[in-house]
Amino acid sequence: MVVTMVQLNDYLMKLAAELPGRFDYARKLRGRFVLDELTERVDEYLEGGKTGTVLLLGLRGTGKTTLLGQLYFHTLSKTPEVIYIPVDELSLLGFSLYEVVGRYVELFRPEMPVILLDEVHYDKKWDLTLKVLHDRMEYLIIATGSSALRLRESPDLARRAKHIEVKPLTFLEYLHLRGERVERTGLDALFEFDEGSLRKALRAGLRYGECGRYLRLGSLPLALELPEREAYEVIFTLVERIVYRDLKEVRSFDASTLDSAMRLLFVLANPKGERFSYERLSKTLGVSKGTVMELVRAFVRSNLLIEIPPAGSMAKKVRKSPKLKFLSPSMRASILHKFERVDEAALLEDAVAFYLHSAGRLEYEPGKGGADFLLIRNGKRYVIEVGLGKDDRSQVRRSMKRLKAEKGIVIGKEFEVGDDILMMPWWGFLALV
Repeated sequence: MVVTMVQLNDYLMKLAAELPGRFDYARKLRGRFVLDELTERVDEYLEGGKTGTVLLLGLRGTGKTTLLGQLYFHTLSKTPEVIYIPVDELSLLGFSLYEVVGRYVELFRPEMPVILLDEVHYDKKWDLTLKVLHDRMEYLIIATGSSALRLRESPDLARRAKHIEVKPLTFLEYLHLRGERVERTGLDALFEFDEGSLRKALRAGLRYGECGRYLRLGSLPLALELPEREAYEVIFTLVERIVYRDLKEVRSFDASTLDSAMRLLFVLANPKGERFSYERLSKTLGVSKGTVMELVRAFVRSNLLIEIPPAGSMAKKVRKSPKLKFLSPSMRASILHKFERVDEAALLEDAVAFYLHSAGRLEYEPGKGGADFLLIRNGKRYVIEVGLGKDDRSQVRRSMKRLKAEKGIVIGKEFEVGDDILMMPWWGFLALV
């Protein structure tokens, strides 16, 4: 389709006029914790002229578009020189990102523009365009994209842009968005066996009483105000879009392979399915082991799954399949809901993996009776056992001996701080961050 100059001008004028109405819903919502960092970056630019490019990457459903809407109003309160551009719309209309930004600057002649770009990966030359715009040192650009975006990003842009991962909600952020006043204790209290801070988090978890719903539906902002059944359907639609749209950002899978990817997620969502080896998954799905491994890599790169390698020698890491957890417990729940049985024990393990995978090197102990997790952090080794009703120290102590770990943590139902083993109720653990 050929688009004339007048049409592009009209589109930009109409877009600028419609933006307050388009984002009216965002005015009433609390911001995610990362919003403070982003508003500070905008203020730094407006007050000191520090140009730059910020990339917000994350799973579908983590609220990236709403963040841009809230940034739009924050910036608009200080300057009219802000524009939000939905790059998926540009692609549909036949405009390129480069020409639209250029025409915006020509048409509105801003002196210090703040340019907000949503779903930037819809433009085929997005990384080159952002690099060129960045190098002009004339703008502050904040762009969102899928987690797989990094895989198509040029090294030149990777060095220039600041990357911020927009992750699923923690329990406290979930409560914050629902209007609660929260106070973050932090994970350091867990690793330091800080009894006072842990008791405080434990009391908070009991007071809130929302932990079960958080595990089922609370890790994604879009489900906050929806009835439970409707929320499951909306989240499952997101899962389908990740499979049938976002995986293509990782590799050009054909339709048949994407169908296998969807079936693979159904297998992995079953608590027993994550223990399957690549060989067994291959046999179950009727596809090659190599295809299963590629699909798992694609899910990990798109941030749908967390890959946890086995503890032990390099030979064991190569020989044994990884343990796979869902980054968002709500996504596993939406799949399990199709079978009318949502297993909160499996969702709790997902939440623990989500909290801990960026706190150190996370592994698991293979074999029957092996530890759920081994976390290596700041030179210390922590064995971690997880279960809604766990109250037994014996299993974690045996794993500590086998894995030569200094500390053991049982996330279950009891609270007790010992010299080398900490018992932490699961609702108190969730209330740490």
